[in-house]
Amino acid sequence: MQWIVSMTSKTSAGLSEDLNAPPDGADVVEIRLDLLPDADVATAVAATPLPVLATLRSEAEGGRGPDDPDYRRSILRRAVEGGAHLVDLEWARDRNLIHELGLPSERVVLSWHDTKGTPENLPDIAAAMLTEPVALAKIVPTAQSLGDLERILSLSTPLATPEKRDRYRLIAFAMGSIGAPSRYLAPLLGAPIGFAAWSADAPAAPGQQTPRRMNAAVGHLDGPPRRLFGVVGADVSESLSPTLHGAAFAASGIPDVMLPISVPDPDELEQLFTPFGKTLFDRLGLPAYGWAVTTPYKIMAAEIATDSAPRVQRAGAANTLLLKPDRIIAENTDADGVVGSLTAAGVNLVGATALVEGAGGAARGAAVGLHLAGAEVVLRSRDADKAREVAESLGLGWCDPDERAGAEILVNATPLGQNDDDVLAFHQTEIDMAGAVVDMVYRDRKTALVTVAEEAGLVVVDGLMMLAYQGMAQFAAFTTSPPPRDEMLRSVGR
Repeated sequence: MQWIVSMTSKTSAGLSEDLNAPPDGADVVEIRLDLLPDADVATAVAATPLPVLATLRSEAEGGRGPDDPDYRRSILRRAVEGGAHLVDLEWARDRNLIHELGLPSERVVLSWHDTKGTPENLPDIAAAMLTEPVALAKIVPTAQSLGDLERILSLSTPLATPEKRDRYRLIAFAMGSIGAPSRYLAPLLGAPIGFAAWSADAPAAPGQQTPRRMNAAVGHLDGPPRRLFGVVGADVSESLSPTLHGAAFAASGIPDVMLPISVPDPDELEQLFTPFGKTLFDRLGLPAYGWAVTTPYKIMAAEIATDSAPRVQRAGAANTLLLKPDRIIAENTDADGVVGSLTAAGVNLVGATALVEGAGGAARGAAVGLHLAGAEVVLRSRDADKAREVAESLGLGWCDPDERAGAEILVNATPLGQNDDDVLAFHQTEIDMAGAVVDMVYRDRKTALVTVAEEAGLVVVDGLMMLAYQGMAQFAAFTTSPPPRDEMLRSVGR
């Protein structure tokens, strides 16, 4: 699988040094001339060991470059004369330059972008672009809904009907968090190459990920997946579930995929939370077999299921849906995540006291798992009425949000900790009295709660460890295969 990585935010002074060491997994370097106005293409070509794609993205299509045709012509001509291996020409502004610049077709990428939405006439746009004598035709709208995602995927999925010659010239995906699945799927469905970010903090477009992140999810495949799974939430653009399950699929030799599927509008969940064969992906010839469900849809997932595991029935929340003909089976592996990670850390749960902070789907799963493992569980939330309601429905104790509740095990099942300025989920006195802390929040660095708990000498289970252990149980439910424990832990740095 090949990736074009986009250089966007470096200064010209450091450009050559950076280009000399492109990120792992990169196959082509894109120099965004609209974002690097002082960059010299000839110098860039000499500096990098990889082929160079020179791009001048116009303001009309989401960049900072000029729309004026004469100005564009002069910049693009310099890129050609500088030795760029590939040159990006915008279909709406530059296609007359294909012949004027004297570019052979194998050096031309013809592109079209829509930063506001996904028009109904995408097939017509694709067909028109593919009549041009170019190596690649790149179509990139912005997905505002799952319907938009379906439209962009329909250009290249197994049920699409373009000639094979054209399919392997077409790169079609959508910008934005909703469009993310199309970025992962495009290279699996015929696109000869995909687009990725130079670094995680400098994407060239909304939704772009690094080649390492993309390869972690789909690098084990060389064509369409046999089965499709997804992590579903309001915004899962930073979820590590595709990385976690991608490592498991690769280690087990299973040609399946896990995709990040962001659904900001809960009304659109009916496109996904439906029996096997009836999802939007099934309509495109990509059979969907199940979902990992995250914030804020765990309670809805339990409600939509036709068959539920006992702990889902008790918790009223599910983080795993298995799609079967005419059935949706719900499970809750958050319970496995908390119990499994604590047990692996040597914590005895039988008879232990546990305080779970939160009253949402994650808290419910964690509380039920701990109680079934033999712990005495108390629930607490900033909303006292909600805490009491949920605790009573679970048959557990609860306490007022201002009450100090000494417990041996503290579990943060709230979003507190995602931001650096968040308050701690627990009082310092509670941390001093505890023996173990579980923080279900994960991010690219330690949360404040994890740091404080480590400094206090407690047994600490961070969000990445929790994610790995719930993912192991989820993988087993999805595939009926034993999870490759070591590979899954390594995939999230544990």
